Amino acid sequence: MLFQLVRKDFLLVKKYVLIMITIYIIFPLFLVWRLPEYAGILGFVLITIYSVFMLLQYVSLKETQYPKASALLCALPYPRKDVVLSRYIFCLIIYLVCCLVFGIETLMFPRLGTFGFTMPVMLFLVISLILSIYLPVHYKLGFEKTKIFFIIIIMASSFAFPQFIEIKSGIYLSFLDMLSPTILLGGVILFSIIILAVSATISMQIYKKADL
Repeated sequence: MLFQLVRKDFLLVKKYVLIMITIYIIFPLFLVWRLPEYAGILGFVLITIYSVFMLLQYVSLKETQYPKASALLCALPYPRKDVVLSRYIFCLIIYLVCCLVFGIETLMFPRLGTFGFTMPVMLFLVISLILSIYLPVHYKLGFEKTKIFFIIIIMASSFAFPQFIEIKSGIYLSFLDMLSPTILLGGVILFSIIILAVSATISMQIYKKADL
């Protein structure tokens, strides 16, 4: 059932997927031309966050346009918890596809830098933190009251992330040298999964009580 629900979300945004993939490919190359020093990490982070939340917004918009669809869906043999869980899986699939596309792009355009594991793992943490806050609030308040959150995310990412890179380059965290990179990255992945699981549980409880 989860597969069918995730498939439903992708069908709702199918005409936007190719547009997002095209933008995803072009944007890092644009940065290579305009800001080559930030092309790799900045392009990957910004366009991945944008892709995940833009497609998530499109799904929410479609559901808002057809308010009775959610009630009919829950009237079918689809538990509400699966409806919620499918939305988290939908976002994670978009993230994984973005990683795959950018990884292929770095092989074709070496100026984007090497892909590795650190960058996608850290971005997974960032996306997990944002989703863990956004989705419960979305299920609680609805699309209209939370759509401004998307604009804030994009604007904050665009302005704050380049500044973060500059600040980070001047900070030396010596205690991290004591940890194995495998343990460190594994801990980040585990922490990301935990906060997503907690967030999904909260969203499920909210959606179970929602009046459709």
